Amino acid sequence: MPSETAGWDRRRVLLVLVAFAAGGAVPIQLVTLSFGYAQYVRGIAMGPQVLSVAHEFARFYIPFVWIPALIALAAIALYARRAYPDVSRRIVVGFGMGVVATIALDTIRQMGVIHGWLPGDTPVMFGKMATGSPNFTTYWPVGLLVHVTNGADFGLFYAFVWGKRASYRSAILWATGWLLVVELGMMTLPPMGPMVGLFGYNYAWPQLFILTLVAHVFFGVTLGLLVQHFLTEEDRGGLTTLIRGGVVG
Repeated sequence: MPSETAGWDRRRVLLVLVAFAAGGAVPIQLVTLSFGYAQYVRGIAMGPQVLSVAHEFARFYIPFVWIPALIALAAIALYARRAYPDVSRRIVVGFGMGVVATIALDTIRQMGVIHGWLPGDTPVMFGKMATGSPNFTTYWPVGLLVHVTNGADFGLFYAFVWGKRASYRSAILWATGWLLVVELGMMTLPPMGPMVGLFGYNYAWPQLFILTLVAHVFFGVTLGLLVQHFLTEEDRGGLTTLIRGGVVG
């Protein structure tokens, strides 16, 4: 039986919190911390050097933080399948639907790459940051993996914090609101903020901002619909409900 203290299932609480951190903040911070190191700590905002300097941080963060976090997330999802199926379900649905929503986002994002409204192709930027290699066959698949995993983590974050809503309309509104927060962060934080100015003002204004805004809204709508569809009635409620799911009444 899971250990309990004052009505709290401590094992459940630990699993949820570790999964939430391992599947959300830790992987997402690979991008912001790596580029933040280059752009803020080292004072390099643009140019090829920013990628090599970001790699200085990423080459330690990836093997010692990023990969272990994803392994821990997968292990929790497998472990929880029998004892805490709702925890496992939110991991699988959130992460999986985040991947699908990222593909939806890319249908919009690619227009920015084609028309030059973005300073670069995201998988290329992430791949060179992660690998430090100029070889396309090396950096492209790694960059694509980082990009898709990043989107999946945003999906997991949504599934954990909001869960199944009362209606599809509510799910769309909450998911889109969450992605608007992501858009705000993208337009003000590394790597985009320092590179192109706030909201792209110093690069391709207003095309860059409009493009990324539409792409994130598209991501949010897709994510909200899919998570709402695949979660069950047992998954109603947010993060607090998920944590307290094992509380003795």
